[in-house]
Amino acid sequence: MHIGTEFSETAAAAGSGATATHAAAAGSNGSPDRTHIVTALSGWADADSVLQILGGSNGTTIIFESKIDFSVEGHSFHFAGLNVVGSPGAAVSGKLVTSSSDGQVNISGYSVP
Repeated sequence: MHIGTEFSETAAAAGSGATATHAAAAGSNGSPDRTHIVTALSGWADADSVLQILGGSNGTTIIFESKIDFSVEGHSFHFAGLNVVGSPGAAVSGKLVTSSSDGQVNISGYSVP
């Protein structure tokens, strides 16, 4: 359990996808920069789309990728039990790459140390 270090970020899509970002967090009082770990990616889409988690040292490198096939899987997606680790001191984002008019993406997880 990571009490006090949990995060959840949500973004709505309006025709061009959406990106939900948890900002980079520098360490304080000599402690190391915080590393964000994404444990879930969820949301819904109104069209086929690629789903990504972005991280890496600049916060924009693809560190997880999947897809949603609207005609097969339906409107919603939920990837639980993930353990996608970002880089120390960098942001992490969940990205719904496309939508035709509506959708939503959410990432949740925790930060260490």
